[in-house]
Amino acid sequence: MKRFLGNALLLALIGAGVYVYRGPIVSGWMNLYARYFPCTLPIAYSIGSFNTRFGISEEDFLKSIEKAEALWEAPIGKNVLAYDPKGALKINLVFDYRQEATVKMRALGLSVRDDRTSYDALTARYDMLKREFQEKEASYKAVVANMQARNNAYNAEVGDWNRKKGAPPSVYSRLSEESASLKQAVEGIHSRESELQKLQDDINALVTVINQVANSINVTATEFNTVGKSQGEEFTEGLYTRDETGERIDIFQFNDMEKLTRVLAHELGHALSLEHVEDPKAIMYRLNQGTATALTPADISALKTQCGIK
Repeated sequence: MKRFLGNALLLALIGAGVYVYRGPIVSGWMNLYARYFPCTLPIAYSIGSFNTRFGISEEDFLKSIEKAEALWEAPIGKNVLAYDPKGALKINLVFDYRQEATVKMRALGLSVRDDRTSYDALTARYDMLKREFQEKEASYKAVVANMQARNNAYNAEVGDWNRKKGAPPSVYSRLSEESASLKQAVEGIHSRESELQKLQDDINALVTVINQVANSINVTATEFNTVGKSQGEEFTEGLYTRDETGERIDIFQFNDMEKLTRVLAHELGHALSLEHVEDPKAIMYRLNQGTATALTPADISALKTQCGIK
C-alpha cells in the first residue's frame, strides 16, 4: 500500500511540474510505467560506459542523444524521453572491431559514405589488397620452404660431424656462417609475417566496413558474396537490449555525427517499443541506410500508434 501511494504521489508531482529526485529505483519504475502506459511518462536515460577511443567528448555524445530524442518528440509534442544522470536506460559507447575498422579506413585515406561510389571504392581497394596479400603470401611461403630446406640440410650435416667427433676448421667456419645466415633469414621471415598480418588486418577492416555500406545501400546477395562477411554476422552499428539486468543501448560504430544521431534515434525507437517498419528511408527501417535524420510518415505513424494518438 505504501509503495502504491508513493507512486501515486510521484505521478501527481510530475503532473504538477514539480521536480522529483529520480534515483535508480525510481527511474527504473518510471521506465516500466512508461512501457505499459506509453507516452504518459518519459523514459529516463543516462550515459553508461563511455569509450574515449571514438574521439568524441561525452558532452558531444549527449548532444547527439538529445538530437535523436527530439526527432521522436517534435512530431507529437510530447516528452517521451528524458536525460537523467541516474536514468535506468543506459546508453553505452562500446569500441570494438567495428569502429576500429572505421578508424583504420581513415588511416588508409578512404572516405566511408553510405552510397554506391563509396562501396565501389572500398571493394576496389579490397580487390587490390587481396591480390597484394596473395602475391606476398606466395613469396613468403617460398622463402619459408627454402629456409626449411637449408635448415634441414644444416642440421643433418652438423649431426654427421658431431657423430664424427668434430669437423675440420674450414667446415666449422662454413657451418658457423650458415647458422648466422639462417638466423638472419628467420628475422626476415618474421618481418614478412608482420607485413602479411598488417595486410590481413587492413583487409579484415575493409570487409567489415564493406558489410556496413552493403547493408546500407541494399547490395544484392550475389554481388556481396564476392567479398563475404569476415565476422559471419550482419553489421550492427547499435543494439537495444532489455533483459533481467535492465535496459541498455550499445553504440558500436559511426562514421560521423549525423550517422551517430541516426543510429541513436533508431535504438531509442526500440526503447519506445517500436518495431521495424517497411519504409527503406525510415529511421525504424531494419537497415541503417541513408543519411536523413528526420522521421518519415511510417515512423510517425508507428509512434502515434504506440502512444495512442490519432
